[in-house]
Amino acid sequence: MTTNVEKTVEFKISRFDPTENRRYDSTFKVPIRRGTTILEALLYIKDNLDESLTFRQSCRMGICGDCAVNVNGKPMLACYTQVLDLNMDQLLIEPLSNAPVIKDLVVDMQPFFDTYKRIKPHLIKPADELKKPDEFPQSPAELKKYWDLTLCIKCSICNSSCPAIIDEKFLGPSALTATYRFVTDSRDQGAGERLKPMADNVWLCTQCSSCTLFCPKKLTCAEAILEDHSLIVETGDIPRTVKDVLESVYKYHNPMSTTQSKRMDWAKDLNVQAYPTVTKADVLFFVCCSNVYDLRNQAAARNMAGVFNGMGVSFATLGSEEWCCGDHMLRMGEKGLFEELAMHNIAMFRKLETTKIVTLSPHCYNTFKNDKPYKDAGLKVQHYTEFLAEALETGKLKLTKPMNKIVAYHDPCFLGKRNDIFDAPRRILRAIPGIKLVEMKRTGQSSFCCGGGAGRVWTEDALPEKRPSTNRLHEALDLGVETLAVACPYCVTTLEDAVKVLDVENKIVVRDILELVKEAM
Repeated sequence: MTTNVEKTVEFKISRFDPTENRRYDSTFKVPIRRGTTILEALLYIKDNLDESLTFRQSCRMGICGDCAVNVNGKPMLACYTQVLDLNMDQLLIEPLSNAPVIKDLVVDMQPFFDTYKRIKPHLIKPADELKKPDEFPQSPAELKKYWDLTLCIKCSICNSSCPAIIDEKFLGPSALTATYRFVTDSRDQGAGERLKPMADNVWLCTQCSSCTLFCPKKLTCAEAILEDHSLIVETGDIPRTVKDVLESVYKYHNPMSTTQSKRMDWAKDLNVQAYPTVTKADVLFFVCCSNVYDLRNQAAARNMAGVFNGMGVSFATLGSEEWCCGDHMLRMGEKGLFEELAMHNIAMFRKLETTKIVTLSPHCYNTFKNDKPYKDAGLKVQHYTEFLAEALETGKLKLTKPMNKIVAYHDPCFLGKRNDIFDAPRRILRAIPGIKLVEMKRTGQSSFCCGGGAGRVWTEDALPEKRPSTNRLHEALDLGVETLAVACPYCVTTLEDAVKVLDVENKIVVRDILELVKEAM
């Protein structure tokens, strides 16, 4: 760390006084040198400005995990994070989320460790084998399978960022990642015993990937939890709701238990061409099961078709040959079913000659772009917000009708967290005359999941106050906005359900961006 002060940064720190049960904020001006970390800034405040400030710290090397805090809404290790790297003049420092606050930035970690113990984080073997003096040998290849997952420092950052953890029934990302670590360990013989604690709650995971995104050790927690799903599916011991969804996809090639012959019903009276009537178009419009069969979400599909036609775009759908993209099936752990769906869709993509695929759902977009075998097929795919943002820039799309609305935008996890598409939806909203765009408190990478991923949109059985959707809607209500804009059919479904559960239909409406675009054209 250099001796020259580069700048002065304002630290606004969320405080809690347990003696008076009082929450308040304190603001401090801190001189920042090159190399100064958040932890060093907190130590400066304590040593020079306010000795009552309370926080945890120990190793200062990113090993103990004690110093984890929220910085501008993102959980991170204070000792790992250099202030200048954040490129901000004001920082909001808060205690980790989803944990009881003891004082100031110190949270009670005991519930986290109590839950972690439930998965028995040690080798399980028959008692007689443990008594033998022999070592348990393991090849380098066997070690490599799980080694990265052993690097967890139990900082609870993953739990702080997890939307499912608001339901205390859920084991949490750290415990579920550790479960897969031990199941994968060739020396362990406790697979059956390990699956029991998570069998009734792993389905609460929405695969939003917040745990992976914020893990300071770069553990692939979401992938490990996906593997946990697969292990449970292989046992056949799955909830009835999950089984119904998977059986529907096996039978109908969609999770809505509706025949494929009705796949184009949404497009009645519209100028929409479909394979095999056409075999060539500029754009393959992949509509998504929810937008096809859900009457509420058909509006987005119809609006997109209207936008295409209004712009003079040559487009076509796969018609009844469009099968579920398989994203939810993969995240629920049914890998074989996912591969069957993917191979069919890839074969159909090759039959319809197009230059690009445009999807309505971020889930379709994500799986086409990132999951094999789609990833290996060399697909050129865009989410509709990317397509429309480009059209606005080139002047092919014009939004001229004003609408005086205060709008907040909810970032879908599979568009934002998983694919870094944050700007395109906002560019569209800002292009609509009269709209005042307000940011949610938890926004961008820190956006809070709607709770619909990994099939939970169909299997939800948590109490209303334990659902991510109601938690998220409360945040929008606190902003005082009249419209909550989204860019995902599953966000529409879960958040509209929250509107009904909270009985606030007269205060806020959930709208897909496409609905607003259609009104503004």
